[in-house]
Amino acid sequence: MLHIQNVSFEFGGNYLFKDIDWFIKPRERIGLIGKNGAGKSTLLKLIMGQYEVREGSINKAGGVNLGYLSQDMISEDGGQTILEHAKGAFKRAMFVQAELEKLYALMETDPSDENIQRMSDYQEEFDALDGYNMDNKTAEILEGLGFTTADLSRPMQEFSGGWRMRVVLAKMLLEEPDIMLMDEPTNHLDLPSIEWLENYLSNYPGSVVIVSHDREFLNKMINKTAELSNNKLYLWDGNYDFFLQAKVERDDLMIRQAANQEQYIKEQEKFINRFKAKASKAKAVQSRVKMVDKIERIEVIQEDKSNLKIDFKIAKKSGKVVMELNDITQGFGDKLLFNEVNREIVRGDKIALIGANGTGKSTFLSIIADELYYEGTRKQGHNVDASFYAQHQLESLHMDYEILEELQYDAPHKTDMELRSMLGCFLFAGDDVFKKIKVLSGGEKARVSLAKTLVSEANFLLLDEPTNHLDIDSIEVIIEALKAYEGTLIFVSHNRYFIEKLANKVWWIQDEDVREYPGDYKEYLYKLENEGFTAEKRKPKKKATTTAVADTAEDSKNSWRQKDEKAERLKKLQKQLDQKEEQLSNAKKHLSGIEAQLADAGNLTPADLEKLSKEHSAATDTASTVGAECDELLEEIINLEE
Repeated sequence: MLHIQNVSFEFGGNYLFKDIDWFIKPRERIGLIGKNGAGKSTLLKLIMGQYEVREGSINKAGGVNLGYLSQDMISEDGGQTILEHAKGAFKRAMFVQAELEKLYALMETDPSDENIQRMSDYQEEFDALDGYNMDNKTAEILEGLGFTTADLSRPMQEFSGGWRMRVVLAKMLLEEPDIMLMDEPTNHLDLPSIEWLENYLSNYPGSVVIVSHDREFLNKMINKTAELSNNKLYLWDGNYDFFLQAKVERDDLMIRQAANQEQYIKEQEKFINRFKAKASKAKAVQSRVKMVDKIERIEVIQEDKSNLKIDFKIAKKSGKVVMELNDITQGFGDKLLFNEVNREIVRGDKIALIGANGTGKSTFLSIIADELYYEGTRKQGHNVDASFYAQHQLESLHMDYEILEELQYDAPHKTDMELRSMLGCFLFAGDDVFKKIKVLSGGEKARVSLAKTLVSEANFLLLDEPTNHLDIDSIEVIIEALKAYEGTLIFVSHNRYFIEKLANKVWWIQDEDVREYPGDYKEYLYKLENEGFTAEKRKPKKKATTTAVADTAEDSKNSWRQKDEKAERLKKLQKQLDQKEEQLSNAKKHLSGIEAQLADAGNLTPADLEKLSKEHSAATDTASTVGAECDELLEEIINLEE
């Protein structure tokens, strides 16, 4: 179908890839993978003819047509409705339809044999093109991707960029190209839409090439893997997980083969060096020299194994109850998103907040972060220090700062090495950290904002689609860091692998409520699919009768008295804790000062050194004692809150 032959692409004096050879066959499902910057999107654009092929050739069989879903933002297409835009896939059918409408009008005044024949020909062609089902086909695919029937007649410009990208995807699916090239197709889809797309593509008769950071999507969709690495293209059979396993086995084999080859060459060279001066051995020496020269060296593929790792520390421990949400009600216009929702977040929770697009996931996250108006009560627990990542927070970045400066602003306690290591996990390597925020793309700004959120040492993280602009390797690093994170986490994500690895609770939005499954995502899906599981029903509020109020008046008075006493006790303990924490801070500063003097021990007399050593011992004891007192006070506060 399509043959990429000896293709190379140079950018900025360096080759992204060199002499790659790839034949795409019918009905193949290929995952095109590689690190950020390896050239995946560039290769797709070369195939589409958007970039000129200067080295090598790209040849496709006659009649083969291509479809391309790009990450680039699309225009609004004036006043076109989303139905009209998507129907653009049926160019010929729409042309024939327009001609038929003209002929219908013409026949009223000129019912000639010629016009009757033209109408018959066009009707036959329109039927062959399945033109009478254009609207139904288009609506079916648009609704599968998350649009409502009412949405279909709305102009494109009324929708966000993410939703407009869905329309572009729908149009490409309707065109039914022989080869689909899809660059991050799940980026703007919610979980139901991703599942719909998977089902659609599983029965698609053409070939599909997918660039994606969604590991679960790749595993379900592909049967071959094309890896761009070290300027070359490597082809593998199987899905992404199979590729990872096979790659490890290949690399291990190549390392062993290279070592054996190197040992063999050393032995031959040893023989050559030993006997090269002896005339009797001249023939044997020359034979071995030629043999060594002809050996094709085994090239061990050098991967970037920097072993990037992030440690998301917390500055302080929160109370057991992180957040109480009572009777939360919120909506926009006539649409009610949440009606008297009650939920509790407990220390150590890692909650996945899921639901179809438009149900209010990001809205509910913003309510928890106290960034949106709502009705009801939101009570934040003791010692809770929250950090919120959302797309709109890109506006708060300092545009004239460099990337490294931006992180230094929020984490002055961390070294440049620590910050640069973290930025490496967010795909900013080397001199990239000195780029100005104002020159970054939207995706790059999003990665900086996410890094700022995670470097904060907050004990409560709220993350809205944190994986959108990360590659697979970076996502793995973030997952491992968040698994070890000792604080509390709630996140919105459409990345099922991310959800599966992190969530110990699932909250999903349904019927103006936020429902809870107290287990991981796989358990939730199993219950949902195999046991007809539904969340707990909303319990009706109990209304107190006049009699009940009278009977419980004294109990109520005692209850409030106990609450007042508890609040007063908590207030005193908090004041004591604040004082002790200040003492601890001063003790640590004093200790640091002594350690600085001891570091310059070469300039100290023995007497001064002995004195400082005693002071250091005493200061260490003081810091330890005050630290223990802080812990005791905090534990008492937490126990009272519980």
